[in-house]
Amino acid sequence: MWTWGMALVVAAGMAWILTPFTRLLAERAGAVDRPDRDRKKHRRLVPLWGGVAIFPALILGAISVLFWTPAGRELLQYQQGLFGYRLLWIVPAWTVLLVTGLIDDKIRIPPKVKLLMHILAAACVTVAGFRLHSLAWFGHDEPIQLWTWFSLLISIGWITFMTNAFNFIDGLDGLAVGQAVISGLGLALAAWLLSLHQGDLAGQMYTRLAIPIGCAVAGAGLGFWRYNRTPAKIFLGDAGSTLLGFTLAMGMLMAVGRGGSPWGPLVPLLLLAWPLTDASMAVWRRWKRREPISKADHRHLHHRLLDQGFTPGAAVAFIRTMGLIGTVLALVAAWV
Repeated sequence: MWTWGMALVVAAGMAWILTPFTRLLAERAGAVDRPDRDRKKHRRLVPLWGGVAIFPALILGAISVLFWTPAGRELLQYQQGLFGYRLLWIVPAWTVLLVTGLIDDKIRIPPKVKLLMHILAAACVTVAGFRLHSLAWFGHDEPIQLWTWFSLLISIGWITFMTNAFNFIDGLDGLAVGQAVISGLGLALAAWLLSLHQGDLAGQMYTRLAIPIGCAVAGAGLGFWRYNRTPAKIFLGDAGSTLLGFTLAMGMLMAVGRGGSPWGPLVPLLLLAWPLTDASMAVWRRWKRREPISKADHRHLHHRLLDQGFTPGAAVAFIRTMGLIGTVLALVAAWV
């Protein structure tokens, strides 16, 4: 289990090394976030394009484990490289998110076009096999197999929704990367526990694919946090936040996609409870007011904490505490 930690170390190191260069690149390209008197509380121009550092950190973090550790090589060689072939599809999906986010940070992309790119990225990995194949159920010895088209649609919807949900919570210094670290570590541990419930080797291998993914996300977030904590020297931007949310959502499907435990579906809901709740409330609020879903507002959960008198630092600490509680509950659900 602990050999998977190499993904965290490599991803953290890459993000920590690359972020200063990313900051200079964003400044020279004019990809900066300007403060306002409403939603954006920073007092100066802050570079965006954090995804430029997150992208290679995720790739190298995952590769370091899959190629350089016995457990990783076993996964790659399983069934004549079936999983290795599937993992290749993650790279073009990440690339679509990166390019879309970088362009949107520089010159705004129409929301419908951006959403289409997110759906395309989600479809890329879902069709490759990273989806919800079956569900274990109480009283059933065998998992219930899901209809293929239903499985594809629900998996694409989940990944697309959480990709944008992570973007929604990126409103305070260190908030989204802190959530990525907590959820990434929780995903890795939960995937290991869930693999113990699998009755066959194929299910175990598929579930354990989520371990290096979770470690890589946690590492990328940890390395980037050094420059994103208050006062932030650089922001994730759309590219960085969507990459983290997308990868976590995809990893959750790997962890629970082959059934195993009837409590398994609770794991992603608990690990991503805060962004899931915040995005659901935002969608409902805007639909009820007949506003565009993509319209930014000042009514996200972290904004409400600030309105209740929390300082930005206290709000981030409170949200992290909620994230840790959700992670503990998720690990219990994965274990029983």
